[in-house]
Amino acid sequence: MKKRNKTTKRLQILVLALGFVCCGLLAFYVYTSHKTIDITEFYHPYVQVNKEAALYQLNKDEYEEFAKVYPNVTMQLENKDKQDMHTAYFKLKNQDVYVKAEDVKEAAALTKQKMTSRYLPFNETITTNDSYTLKDGDGNALVTMNQKDSYPIYMKNKKTIGVMVNDQLYFIDQKDIKETKQADNTKEEAAKDVPVFMYHYFYSKANGEKAENGNWLEVNDFEDQLKYLKEKGYQTVYMQDLEYFMDGKIRLPKKSVSLTVDDGTKSIYQYAYPLLKKYDMKATLFLIMNKFKDDTLPDTFQEMKENGMELQSHSYAMHTGGCDGGHGGALRCVDLDTGIKDTKKSFSIIGGGFVYCYPYGDVTESALEIMKDSGVRMAFTTNYGKIEPGMDKLQLPRVRIFGESGLSQFIYSLDE
Repeated sequence: MKKRNKTTKRLQILVLALGFVCCGLLAFYVYTSHKTIDITEFYHPYVQVNKEAALYQLNKDEYEEFAKVYPNVTMQLENKDKQDMHTAYFKLKNQDVYVKAEDVKEAAALTKQKMTSRYLPFNETITTNDSYTLKDGDGNALVTMNQKDSYPIYMKNKKTIGVMVNDQLYFIDQKDIKETKQADNTKEEAAKDVPVFMYHYFYSKANGEKAENGNWLEVNDFEDQLKYLKEKGYQTVYMQDLEYFMDGKIRLPKKSVSLTVDDGTKSIYQYAYPLLKKYDMKATLFLIMNKFKDDTLPDTFQEMKENGMELQSHSYAMHTGGCDGGHGGALRCVDLDTGIKDTKKSFSIIGGGFVYCYPYGDVTESALEIMKDSGVRMAFTTNYGKIEPGMDKLQLPRVRIFGESGLSQFIYSLDE
């Protein structure tokens, strides 16, 4: 009996000892497994997922899936020194959103498409279904959200609604929207019309230059105009913004203007461009393409394009006289095929476009047909007026700037 008791006691001690060993090993495993996870080698400032992958939010120390991101979507990660490299997740830049390290690969730096113009929200808000997808402007799926959300409406299309997320415009299919309600999203006054100012040439008195006619504007006068726009809170908008505005797809702030410069002379790069950069303004340059050697866009215009200036067409070789009527521009009397060929060639030199400025402002039924058949969506005349929703987009007016007008006339053109 004593021998059996002694054996039993030894077994109890052994089991107890094994228990301590197992607990110790388990604790050591948990500790070391946590500490030996190191995702540093997978870190890159910009990443894409290898395939459709989950996005997570951190809730009480638990990573909970709430969305799905698609391949080829570039994401910026939080700075390396702000990452916990001993978890399996990377944190996205400026967001409480995480992605698994094993799901990502290195990507090129994100070329974020900034909203260069400010839109006002409509006083309507959508509520999505319990699951919906955010898409880009080309209809590519970016992220599918597994939750219901509400957004103010920033753009109205037939099949999609534009919403703003982190200062970027994204689109949600109408089928993913549960309801739309009236909402007091903004009290800021929206534009009813937008002036499109028409400039031509610039010169400097300080450099001993003189105006050749009323289309020449002294560079200091141009700076006074830009300075006024800046101080009074005006924004300059692109042609795409104007098209959306005329179609009723967006609302622009009341203080919105467009600056256009015709012909494409060297004075733009020499005098206007530095001032446009100084005051953070953008302009649309209507270029006469046959002035360029070897039909190649000069480096100066390429630089301006890359730095926010918009390039559109003032024809390839139609800015010449020789036709009866109007101002005698060549577009008045060329046949349809010649006009279409000239127009398309002009856009090919600048790398594409959809806006045309009629040479000498001449518009005829034939010219309108050329525009339609060339794929032009907007065309400007020299007629006076401001842009309003519902206008004929192939016969748009502008506000001509004369060199001798002065700042007071410019201000009057804004406010009239």
